[in-house]
Amino acid sequence: MTFSTEIEIRFGDVDPAGIVYSPVIFHYLHVALEEFFAARCGTSYADFVQRERLGLPSVNVRAEFLRPLVYGDRARVWVRVARLGRSSLALAYTIERASDEQTAGHAEVVHVCMDLDARRAVPIPDRYRSALEKGP
Repeated sequence: MTFSTEIEIRFGDVDPAGIVYSPVIFHYLHVALEEFFAARCGTSYADFVQRERLGLPSVNVRAEFLRPLVYGDRARVWVRVARLGRSSLALAYTIERASDEQTAGHAEVVHVCMDLDARRAVPIPDRYRSALEKGP
């Protein structure tokens, strides 16, 4: 894996059983995407969206949950580029409990580069493509 970030699991992230509610995991993946993008591409995802009017919405998601995460845990999310297409980017994620490094799940998310004003797919700009192609 090439990049990781940690996310503290908050009270509002868990269901009545005290386990992170599965849709929240997808939010964690997006948090990791934003931090990965900033680290790898040298610009914040907020600037990418707000100034450049581009986005990376998810178009395909596959996930496997192996162990629960609970309130008070810290999730470490590892991110790597799995595939890079003309207008798409597949990111592979591994989610682990930071305290013991036990894997909680895996996911792969395909994102498409989207012109937010035209609401259509566009090629990934070259400056981002070259940054995304770089290794660790």
